[in-house]
Amino acid sequence: MNRSEASAPERNASLTEFLEKSRRIEGERLTDSIPKEYFTPRVERGILGFLLSAGVYGGSVAGILLSQYWLIDVPLWLLAGLGGWGLHCIAHDCGHGSFSRSRRLNVIVGSLALLPLLYPFHAWRHVHNMHHAHTNSLELDTDWRPLPPAMYDRLSLIGKLTYAGTRTWAFWGGTIRYWYVSGFRPGFFPKASMRRDVRHSIAVTLILGALYLSTLVLIAGPWSLVAGFLVPLLTTHLWFSTTTLMHHSASDLPFLDARHWTRNAGKLLMTTDFVYPAPLRLLTHNISVHTPHHVAPAIPFYNLPKAQEVLKRTYPGMVREERLTPGALWRILHDLHLHDAENGGFYQGFDRRPVPPRKDPQP
Repeated sequence: MNRSEASAPERNASLTEFLEKSRRIEGERLTDSIPKEYFTPRVERGILGFLLSAGVYGGSVAGILLSQYWLIDVPLWLLAGLGGWGLHCIAHDCGHGSFSRSRRLNVIVGSLALLPLLYPFHAWRHVHNMHHAHTNSLELDTDWRPLPPAMYDRLSLIGKLTYAGTRTWAFWGGTIRYWYVSGFRPGFFPKASMRRDVRHSIAVTLILGALYLSTLVLIAGPWSLVAGFLVPLLTTHLWFSTTTLMHHSASDLPFLDARHWTRNAGKLLMTTDFVYPAPLRLLTHNISVHTPHHVAPAIPFYNLPKAQEVLKRTYPGMVREERLTPGALWRILHDLHLHDAENGGFYQGFDRRPVPPRKDPQP
């Protein structure tokens, strides 16, 4: 018996279970279960989060520039990436308006928080909101959706190498591609108001970026552009890509096409939340508590754990939580490559063999 035949009953059972859950929540207003006070931003709490991540990032970069030994630089680069990812998580709230009720303050803080990635704030905001409008839809989501084999086969050689790389050994570059596609291309966005916002953010990013990078060079010399900016940028993308990929990929979840996708299923049933150690959850501003964010993006990051508990009580068995382990990431990179529409919408590897659904341990 080959792998496809052996896993067919598991796929059928997983798909049946998933579609039954989807049917049960169809037409529900998921946000109605979440207390209204959880949506109220506390600006001082958001600013503390911003200062924490800015301190981690800035302190790590300063340590790198002062260090004389690469053995010290390596952990500092990883820590700088964590600080940069934390800043991105603050910009994430700014983009959803959950940092503050003030649009101007959201834009200012979000633009500063995204500076280590040179990511124009409105470009990120608009493309990310496209993800929220079509969360986990095979046809329309802008994040980590798997390609069907026929579409992958039609890619150019460069396209195939890029897709295969960001699904395997170069997964850390997935969000770099996201930046490349949307960051500096106003024409990528369908509405004139979006394009106007993006052009404004590009100008702000170029001005602030030039000031930031020239200051680095004046203080620490040209090498600081590599050690103090480029490598921290890459390690920030490492955290960014890993987190995003793991939230949106699981062997026992079908990635839905238009036949089965519903807004509620995409938001509530198709997100995997990984239980982080407390210090990591603090530094990443609860980004791992992602299901309530998909359900209600307007919830500030510090209220996400409380909203998660409400969703778990209201919809028992529908919020997915797993332990954070290296094996969980390895299985995604090793197996989950292409969309297998002929086998329930689950995954297949680049060898075109279906991947058996497998649930990871619960926390």
